[in-house]
Amino acid sequence: MPLSRLEYLFDCYLHQNCSASDEVELMGLLLEPENTIKFQQLLDNVMEQEDNEVQMSDNVAKSILQNIIEAGAKNPANLKRKNVFVMRWFKAGVAASLILFISSFAYWFFLHSTKDKLVATDLVKNPEQIFIQPGGHHAILTTGDGQSIVLDSIRNGDIISGNSKIKKQGDLLVYGSSKSLKKGTVMDYNTLSTPRGGQYQLLLPDGSKVWLNASSSIRFPTAFIGNERDVQLTGEAYFEIAKNKEKPFHVYVGGMQVEVLGTHFNVNEYDDEGAIKTSLLEGSVKIKDGKLSGMLKPGQQGVLKKNENHIEIKNADMNEVVAWKNGLFEFNGADIESIMRQIGRWYDVEIEYAGKVPDRRFEGKISRDAQLSDVLRILELSNIKFRMQQKKIIVE
Repeated sequence: MPLSRLEYLFDCYLHQNCSASDEVELMGLLLEPENTIKFQQLLDNVMEQEDNEVQMSDNVAKSILQNIIEAGAKNPANLKRKNVFVMRWFKAGVAASLILFISSFAYWFFLHSTKDKLVATDLVKNPEQIFIQPGGHHAILTTGDGQSIVLDSIRNGDIISGNSKIKKQGDLLVYGSSKSLKKGTVMDYNTLSTPRGGQYQLLLPDGSKVWLNASSSIRFPTAFIGNERDVQLTGEAYFEIAKNKEKPFHVYVGGMQVEVLGTHFNVNEYDDEGAIKTSLLEGSVKIKDGKLSGMLKPGQQGVLKKNENHIEIKNADMNEVVAWKNGLFEFNGADIESIMRQIGRWYDVEIEYAGKVPDRRFEGKISRDAQLSDVLRILELSNIKFRMQQKKIIVE
């Protein structure tokens, strides 16, 4: 059967064989409402190929969507990097892959280019879903005397807490230096906690920086006095430790200890992850759990699986490890359960599986600024279906 003009131009564009005039013609065809279903079928056909790996180049994918936005939007300008989704999936045992770069508006627009078709999706079976927003800068500071301060409800400026000098600066909590305090001084301990759907930054009294992920907490002294700097962590945090050879820095997490002098590292200790993962970006760290110990080099990750008497040290993708800190979900062969745990924490939703868990492995990036409905649409491209029941996602 001969190819239609749309099919021919789409194939040329996918393989970067289009002339300038062909490209203009293709963009015009994509904007015609009667071609919406056919275009979606073309995308589906590419995704379902199993014999060959098909990859849409970054420039091609970005260009096609930019053209759609510029042609159809009243305010076309903002296709910023942080608003671009990237997702690549691998079906089990299949080499087929496809990269799609989709802005939240462009994805909606080219699949639903007329108002009367906006509700015709398999995903949005409950309109409540579109109102679930991403997390933000939310945290609670609990002081040594038991006072709780909801940080996102107060203005920037000084916070009074005993003898501590604390300042709120946007999404950053800054503790003043403790150089004037003497050894032997009894110090208060404060706790910074983030809820599901929250994250925050902390500058400790010694100048060390901490990024706290959702559903996490860090307990720390209001000043580091003596020969050591000790903090306690639950959840996940990224650390940039101020160097001080005379005062090692310890993170106590889930019964394990991470010891550093000055370095950049990430610790993940969520209860539902099944392991404590310490990932080193710069410097060196020593991890200890009872008689177990191990030294990490940059690019390595120490994994202590719960209920196992063994520390595994392996190489890890540090971009994936700290993607959350940089405003992204990033996956490198992640399964759907791992992805949904992250989504559940960031969007504060419950995850439930209907039947067998889908066997998928994903690679790619999605902005953490995206609405939940947009993230699920991207994941649906791998033939996984989702239903919403209030604040519960049911994976089918």
